[in-house]
Amino acid sequence: MSDPVWRSGARSTVPELLRRRLDADPDGRYLDVGGVELSAAAVADAAHRLANALIELGVERGDRVAILIENSAEATLAWWGAVSAGAIAVPINTAYKGEYLRHQLNDSGSRVLIVEADLLERASAVVGAADALDHMVVIHPDPPAIDGVVIHRWSDLLEADATDPGLDVAPGDLATFIYTGGTTG
Repeated sequence: MSDPVWRSGARSTVPELLRRRLDADPDGRYLDVGGVELSAAAVADAAHRLANALIELGVERGDRVAILIENSAEATLAWWGAVSAGAIAVPINTAYKGEYLRHQLNDSGSRVLIVEADLLERASAVVGAADALDHMVVIHPDPPAIDGVVIHRWSDLLEADATDPGLDVAPGDLATFIYTGGTTG
């Protein structure tokens, strides 16, 4: 039995690890997110579709993609899609609104915000003040128009090409940009 990759000191990227799992066991349970079980094949399919759609929206390697979604399969898949596009995922605390939310969108330089329907109102209140934000992807069948950004339906992004974008992401590339509230004494 060989040592696991992590013991060998070899460095891998998240997309590489998913590709390895696809080669070894595409249909077995890969993730369980809040009771929703996803196979590696299902994660790869959604990640590739979302990545290709983000690339079509103009997202380039190193761009930030903010994610304002409660812990769920959609939040996980949004993260996978951003990383698979070579972008940097910026998960945002779903309790944030107003100035806190605006600050994170501006400070991160996010070009895209992926938001769930229940949080759309608070996102809508600040997107006009988020300088770099061009697009908002809404997990809702019929999202309203919002001044200052182009609105896209999540379901439309999931219709994009499912081919692996195959970007050359290096182990040292930043994948996620996380804001914390700090620590308590």
